[in-house]
Amino acid sequence: MEHTRKLYGNTYSGMSEREETHASLARKAAAESFVLLKNEGALPLRKGKIALYGTGARKTVAGGTGSGDVQKRYAVSIEQGLENAGYEITTKTYLDDYDREYAEAYRRWHDQVETEIAEIEHPIMALMKAQEYSFRYPAGRLITKEEIKQSDTDTAVYVLMRQAGEGNDRKLEQGDYLLTDIEYHNLELVSEAYRHTIVVINVGGMIDLGFMDRLNGIDALVFYVQGGMEGGNALADVLSGKVNFSGKLADSWPMRYEDIPYGSDYSYLNGNLDNENYAEGIYVGYRYYDTFGVKPRFPFGYGLSYSTFEVQSKQVKIQGRTVQVYADVTNCGSYAGKEVVQLYLSCPDKNQKKEYQSLVGFEKTQEIKPGETVEVQMTFDFGKGASFDEARSCWVLEEGVYCLLIGNSSKDTKPAAYFRLDREVITEQCRSLCAPAEKVKEISHARAHFPTWECGEVPVIRVDETAFQTVIHRYHEERTEQETPEVREILDRLAIEEMAELVRGADLQSDPAGMHNILGACGRTATTLLDKGLCNVLFADGPAGINIVEHARLQEDGTEKATEVPEKYNWGQAAELLRKKNVAKSGIDIYRYATAWPVEELLAQSWNLPLVQRIGDAVGREMQEFGITLWLAPGMNIHRNPLCGRTFEYFSEDPYLSGKMAAALTRGVQAHKGIGTTIKHFCANNQEDNRNYVSSNMNERTLREIYLKGFEIAISESNPMAVMTSYNKLNGVYTANNKELLAGILRGEWGYDGLVMTDWSSCGDSGNGNPALCIPAGNDLVMPGSDYDRECIKEALAEGRIQEKELRVSVARVLKIILNGIRRSV
Repeated sequence: MEHTRKLYGNTYSGMSEREETHASLARKAAAESFVLLKNEGALPLRKGKIALYGTGARKTVAGGTGSGDVQKRYAVSIEQGLENAGYEITTKTYLDDYDREYAEAYRRWHDQVETEIAEIEHPIMALMKAQEYSFRYPAGRLITKEEIKQSDTDTAVYVLMRQAGEGNDRKLEQGDYLLTDIEYHNLELVSEAYRHTIVVINVGGMIDLGFMDRLNGIDALVFYVQGGMEGGNALADVLSGKVNFSGKLADSWPMRYEDIPYGSDYSYLNGNLDNENYAEGIYVGYRYYDTFGVKPRFPFGYGLSYSTFEVQSKQVKIQGRTVQVYADVTNCGSYAGKEVVQLYLSCPDKNQKKEYQSLVGFEKTQEIKPGETVEVQMTFDFGKGASFDEARSCWVLEEGVYCLLIGNSSKDTKPAAYFRLDREVITEQCRSLCAPAEKVKEISHARAHFPTWECGEVPVIRVDETAFQTVIHRYHEERTEQETPEVREILDRLAIEEMAELVRGADLQSDPAGMHNILGACGRTATTLLDKGLCNVLFADGPAGINIVEHARLQEDGTEKATEVPEKYNWGQAAELLRKKNVAKSGIDIYRYATAWPVEELLAQSWNLPLVQRIGDAVGREMQEFGITLWLAPGMNIHRNPLCGRTFEYFSEDPYLSGKMAAALTRGVQAHKGIGTTIKHFCANNQEDNRNYVSSNMNERTLREIYLKGFEIAISESNPMAVMTSYNKLNGVYTANNKELLAGILRGEWGYDGLVMTDWSSCGDSGNGNPALCIPAGNDLVMPGSDYDRECIKEALAEGRIQEKELRVSVARVLKIILNGIRRSV
């Protein structure tokens, strides 16, 4: 049998060396990221018998649904992980009963969805409609006193689980954010009956922890999030003490949902899904709790260990605008472990009201032995303490005293140094961009209640204002691109109609012979110009791993087909179409089992940038193996509210931590030739309900300091190959059509010169974004691409709404990606 293209993947069905190596890394990453929230002598867990209960015990959620899913070879549940570690589970009857309840609930849900989509003929439309109906896991039955007695142990582990994903926000109701009556009753019964009760939270986000205030018998609380394919084994590692807990929260946990600023107005709760007003302004997460004196249940950056650590500042100095901090970390306990040293900056607020403190640096230590002291060195740019002045459209360091705080959570900090700036410094002069038509009425700063600094013997350091030179941004009204000779040669032989073809994706075009395609890759560049010598390149979803079909057959004509209908297409017309046209009966079997990594929310809790970069490097290796040029990851949106359905796909409530994590992941991926990341969703994609039409409305300062800052860090530190715009509008303008956002801030201020693409079907004939407005705005590629997109662009060219030189710029950027793909395969 002859084939017209290279085999990407493995013809051997067993686990490869790469799979085993990456599984080991995934296990290490998960264990380093779980957060121990409470421990009163229940952990480490001694070997022996354990009673295991809860929805996530056997049906452990490895990752979220939608594009963030991964077709992995396996996923280790919490039950399996504990048994692999030598624990005996004595509540199998309860777990078996839950399996039956789950199967029946899933069948009813599946039948309902099939009924809802029965009349939809287009398979992809049927699939998208099906995804609107979220499956809610049943709560399980009531635990009986008799089975507690029969469990023959004094220790219980109860796993609270929730699932969420793309297309739907979570709900402030029982069975989702709130516990069901059955769950509360079971926790009450278990916490009273067993000597030790350990609760594990298997949620890609948060749930209400009010039960912790009412139930005194819960001795330990662990935030598992979603641990990926090796999560169950990793949890057993930390519960047993084989590995010490070292994760720290990437979000603040409220005492109750009502403590979240304007939480009652989020998404569906206020009845208005068309406009989301960010009335809390810059006060997101710990910025709100610390500034307004509201006590969180668990603060940002918090996490326990089997040991205790003391963090002591040794020396702080500044050279130019670079601050250097040296600190000693001592292990005062009896277990070896790691600590995360965190730096926060508190700025004067004479002219602009500010948050009490914001994260400016962090460092995770190596493993420290009991009684050992290690030195940690950290640096940060003092200029990044500037805030945005809307009246003058500039970034400003106010004159006055700045306090640098050091600690191991946002609530456990103490002054390390004071900085005195004798006059105001403007670090950047910008234009007013992306401002709302009417200012959003924000929370009153009059309610602010700043904590008091305890001075002690803390050095006061003068900042030399002459070390700062004002960057004056020069905006180019015309789009420009530095064409390489290779790109110019291709451009010069393309007709304008062919250029219009290149700025939209291939969508459902037929698969011509010789075209590069991988089953399950969610997007590709145009396939109609193969006769011009232009190959297509493939994009794959993320960010928990490479989301493609794990087993395919390569046909004699070089195309791929499935061996069976993938589960994610198992819906009515969609499944039937695939059965008839796309399921192969013969050919070469190819296996592409990707690693399902811990989700981004969990990775952020590692606070370990070298570890995250290693994961990026591993993802890059898989992209090379599978023939993928662009990974549609990492996700970078801010955890504004815990009800967001895609919280698991994003890192944190803090833009600095988010940006540093994304930069590390990108550096790892892009260490491999010709492949890259696509940071997303740019920007303010903070809810899923009505995501294609909602407008995220916020003032310019809020946008720049919170919702853009992480993207800026990722771009400046790692230069990702691509950026994906979001579904939503920003202050009334779709992001893919927003020239001020893309040409003004992204390219004009940050100097980004890579590819910008739309999210899938965010522009089209459904009343959302306009494909013809993408090119002038600075969005180069319309995905997944359709005939409608091409015709809109051609019509705009004919009418002069798109200039040929603008189109040429976007085509040049698409060609660079295609050429990178060619280099990758060499």
